[in-house]
Amino acid sequence: MSLVIRPIEHNDAESCGNIGYEAHKAISSAHGYPSEQHSEEFGIGLINSLLDNPNSWGVLAERQGKTLGSIFLHEFPPSPVAVIGPLTVHPAAEGGGIGRTLMEAALTRASKQNHDQIRLVQSPSHIRSFVLYTKCGFTLREPLFLMQGQPLKVSNNTSSANVRLLRSDSDVSVCDELCKSIHGFSREMELRQAKDQGIATMIEQNGVITGYSAGIGILGHAVANSNEDLKVLIANASVILGPGFFVPARNHEIINWLLECGFQIGWPANLMTIGPYQEPLAPFLPSLAY
Repeated sequence: MSLVIRPIEHNDAESCGNIGYEAHKAISSAHGYPSEQHSEEFGIGLINSLLDNPNSWGVLAERQGKTLGSIFLHEFPPSPVAVIGPLTVHPAAEGGGIGRTLMEAALTRASKQNHDQIRLVQSPSHIRSFVLYTKCGFTLREPLFLMQGQPLKVSNNTSSANVRLLRSDSDVSVCDELCKSIHGFSREMELRQAKDQGIATMIEQNGVITGYSAGIGILGHAVANSNEDLKVLIANASVILGPGFFVPARNHEIINWLLECGFQIGWPANLMTIGPYQEPLAPFLPSLAY
């Protein structure tokens, strides 16, 4: 029977969410990691939230009216980067080319939207997905660790620095310039959202911005001129948003500091990309997206 690819609608949220939960549970159970989707309700809620996001586009694969998997593509204007995820296929349907078909649909959509930089965060325990992404043109750029723990006591872990919330459009602009100098592109939309939520912080020293965070958590990101500045941003977070936050595994200093502070490694991940990629020029924390 032929495979049908069509846009996801809200009445598909339950079937797509259940598949996401089952797919993540199968992988995490096989490797002893906590599941990224801890319940069916979480999976369904995630699909509904993505469908409500005007910058997210999703399609599902079905055969004879039965949903077998789904994929989303996200935009972050004015960033030139498009992000793929989650891509989930029911465990019973893996190996049938469904993931490849969904990925091709998302890449075609990205091309039509004129995105030449595409990224995703992959679970390295899922070898099948790594093979798929590699065959689709993705390159492994950065191994990551999800760090989990409680907010730190600032007085015990950082030097005195002027850390404050972003309060104005000019704060956003200055922080975004720092992001562009380190990554080569803007993340203005995410910065504005984090400012509006009251979770974006910045370090200001002698009138110079040396780092910022759009929330310390799995959906946030951060950049800083030095590891000391990055430590300040992490230590000044009043809450860890979500199950933890990603740290590049190659940043031994930050990983070791967090372990000494009582954090634990939840699970590994890989940042993978298609298209132009500038190696970050200073310490950073990526989000679940990129």
